Amino acid sequence: MKTKNLFKTVICLLTLSLTFSCSSDEDSIAPIDTRSFITDSNVDYFINRDGTVNIIVSGEYTDSDSPNFGGDVANRGFVYGKTTNSVVNSNNTETALGSNPVNATFRNLDAGQTIYIRGFFEMSDGTYFYGNEIQTSTTIDASSTRSISMTIKPDLFFQNSEGITPELEVTAIEKESPIEIGFEYSLNSDFSNSSITLDSDMPGNIFLTTYSEFVTGLTSNTEYYFRPYAKYADGTITNGGTSTATFTTN
Repeated sequence: MKTKNLFKTVICLLTLSLTFSCSSDEDSIAPIDTRSFITDSNVDYFINRDGTVNIIVSGEYTDSDSPNFGGDVANRGFVYGKTTNSVVNSNNTETALGSNPVNATFRNLDAGQTIYIRGFFEMSDGTYFYGNEIQTSTTIDASSTRSISMTIKPDLFFQNSEGITPELEVTAIEKESPIEIGFEYSLNSDFSNSSITLDSDMPGNIFLTTYSEFVTGLTSNTEYYFRPYAKYADGTITNGGTSTATFTTN
């Protein structure tokens, strides 16, 4: 009888020992940080009228499924710097916009520099998680990729005895803003001996909108040929398509 009771006691002790051992092992397993923020190395750009550059970046993220890494995500965005592993400060971040994948634009960066960009989470406890880092440059030649499409409207916006106000519409623009926009006009359909008048109220980049200018010094009761005109910083001139219009002055 004593032997049987002793055997039962040993079995119980082994069972308890295994139970506590398993529980201890489970408690000692560290939670896995599943957060990720993958920034795409293929960035887009736009060269502004003043020569600065906008860099458009995108990325995909995964939030953590564990509460052990700073709580909830309080902010999500991209950070850039001129040196590697830049951290968030007051003037080097942009909020990530859209649904996954997300995007952001760093505006008015100086040309001719190397920059480093990575996505980040700001957690509710004030800590930060950073994703992979990409390297890009604001040294960009857009001469082979830029484009602009312009249409001159067939009707004048205004006309009197002193001159006329034609209008042109920018219908598409890619990669770079011209530095000048206006009208080329001539007495000849081939635009020989033409003159240029520019939109004098343009404050910044050329966008998808309508531009106009009051053209004076024209001969009365005369037919003139008009077409759009744009000039890039490197001196390249374009009429942005084949659109022309004729107007007869008063």
